[in-house]
Parts: sequence; C-alpha cells; structure tokens
Amino acid sequence: MTGTLSDYWDAISPSISPDLISTESLHDLSTVGQHFPSTIASLVGFECRLAEASPQADLFLRVVPQTGGRDILAGAQAVETRPKFYHLLAGCPTIPNLSPELIDHPVWQKIRQFCIQWSTPNTSFYNHIKDLWIEFDLETNPPKIPIPSVFFGSDLASLETGLNLLLDHPVSPEQHQQIDRIFNILPKTASLFQAGVLLSRRHSQTIRFYIADISTKQISVYLDKIGWKGDRKNLETILMMLAPGIKKTNLQLELESKIATKIAIECYFENRDAWQIFLDRLVKTGFCLPQKRDAILKFGGMTREKDSPQNWPQHLQQRSQLLGSQWESVLFRRLAYLKMTYCSGKPLEFKAYLGVQPGWIDPQFLNN
Repeated sequence: MTGTLSDYWDAISPSISPDLISTESLHDLSTVGQHFPSTIASLVGFECRLAEASPQADLFLRVVPQTGGRDILAGAQAVETRPKFYHLLAGCPTIPNLSPELIDHPVWQKIRQFCIQWSTPNTSFYNHIKDLWIEFDLETNPPKIPIPSVFFGSDLASLETGLNLLLDHPVSPEQHQQIDRIFNILPKTASLFQAGVLLSRRHSQTIRFYIADISTKQISVYLDKIGWKGDRKNLETILMMLAPGIKKTNLQLELESKIATKIAIECYFENRDAWQIFLDRLVKTGFCLPQKRDAILKFGGMTREKDSPQNWPQHLQQRSQLLGSQWESVLFRRLAYLKMTYCSGKPLEFKAYLGVQPGWIDPQFLNN
C-alpha cells in the first residue's frame, strides 16, 4: 500500500484550525482513513457542524473510475483494466487493497458488488454511473470496522439497479411508486444528482436523493406536490431569508415507506466573499459560532508539496517524480458548500463541507 487516506489531512494539518477540527477528531479521522489506500479518492473532505462548540468532523470521499478508486473497491474482481494504469503511475504494481477488516464485512461486500458491476464495460450500469460518494458519521469513537452511507451519481435509467445492490431488500412497490412521483414532477431545471442508502443504519431501507438545481422559490411548491408533510409556510419563510447570496441549491430527500419530514438544502456560493457574507448572517442569528466561521474562511487555499514534504501522500510524490521538475503536486483546500437540515419542530442545523483535492501546478507560473 502506498500510504492511506490519512496522508491527506496529515499534509494539510497546519491549515486546519483546532476550533474547526480538534486533535481528537483528527485522530478519529485517521483511524478511519487507515483502512483505505490514499489512491482510492479523487477528493476527500470534512463535514463540520457550525453551532456546536465541539470541533468534531465527519468524513466523506469521492471515488471515480478515472483515478482507479472504483477498482480498489471492486478488488481482484474488477473487470475493466485500463484504470490500473493509474496505480502503476502511483507506484503500485497491483491494485491496492482495502484493509483486511473491511474486505469480508457484509456491508463492504455490498459496496464491492456494486463496484464490480460498475466496472463491467458495455453495460448500462457502467455507462450511467459517474461516481460514488462514501460518508462516515464520527460523532462517537469510530468502530473497529467503519460503516458508511453510500451515494452514487446516476441517471434514472440505472437508479433502481444501483439501489437494489445496496439495500437489504429490493425497492418495494410503495417505494417505486414514490420514486416515480418524485422524479415525474421535477421542475424542468432540476435533475437527479445523487442517490444512495444509509448503510450505517442497521437494517435500513432508507433511500436518500439529492436533487440538483432546484431553486429556493421552487422547493416548497415541489415538496407540496410530492406529498411532503412538513410545515411548508415555515420552510418558505426560512428559504426567503436564506436566498440572498446563494448561487444555487440542491434538495436532499429521504424515503423509507414515505417521504421523511426531515429534509436538507445544500447551498453553493460564487466565491469566498459570498461565503463570508452568508456565514456572518449565520453568526448573527446564532446558527454558527464565530470561531468556526473564521476557521472555515481560513481553510480555503492551496498546500504545496514543498510545504509539507515529510507528510506528503506517497502516490502524489511518485507522480511528481514521473512528471519531472516542471510540475509540483498540490492539495487544493476547497470550500464546497453549506447544508441546512430542516425538520418541523426541531432547531435548524447548518454544516460546512470542506474538500481536499489533489492537482498539479507549474511552479514557474506561481513565481512569475
């Protein structure tokens, strides 16, 4: 194995404020990260609660075929061979393995079967799945075998096939009817972004959908049409207050036998200034602590390989050596989005999602 996921946050640790992620929380992240080779993710990130004093973070990662992560999850049964070239570039003679503790676990076997199907060329599943997102909730000490929630980018043609590979039981007739309703009356601008299963919940049949590009003006009307039982008027008031400064919004829904009253709205912003304005509003209204606002705004930027040579991910070092002195690997520290969770009768909750993504730069360009 050429390093683990933990190498990413070891490399950027000087840019992580202890007000945002404590030493203890970084240790928990590392405990989970040690199960995965660093080449598995095209992006890793942290989920931070804004109104809680505890500087604790959850973990998420994105897996795509192009950088070989899909084949790591599929293991030796991966069908397609072309992405293996990426592992050779990263100094791995074979596809790296997950930790032994994960390989035989029933939940990770489901994920493996999903990725085996995904790696099979000339199938609709192969052509229609874009990526896989894996999320770990770390509110308590991480278990010996971390169990994630899993979401995949898909079109409607492969939606139920993907869900059935992850659910304990196939999509029920009632769920199928609800799914048809959810997507048949979408606004014209909106579309399915992600769908998945909360595998971290024992024996869960909960399906989660992320609907992209649905505006704050469209959300409450759409929810009413699909039979959402939450407080629509209250939600409309909140959305009206949130709308200024937001570039776009996605809607998160959960479905078991019925659509859950708890929803979430992802808020995306044009630039750092827009982030600051919105976070300032959350601080004034008590939904974000000032120290967390400041820590989030300081997080964005770029960490260069030369800034952290002792802790740099090994596979990025290998690629840098192959590319030569003209190129230097970097980790882009991104402010991804804010998420508001709404449930009638409960306080609003806001979280920030922060990403770490590898890339390459020409050092001469920076020096000019």
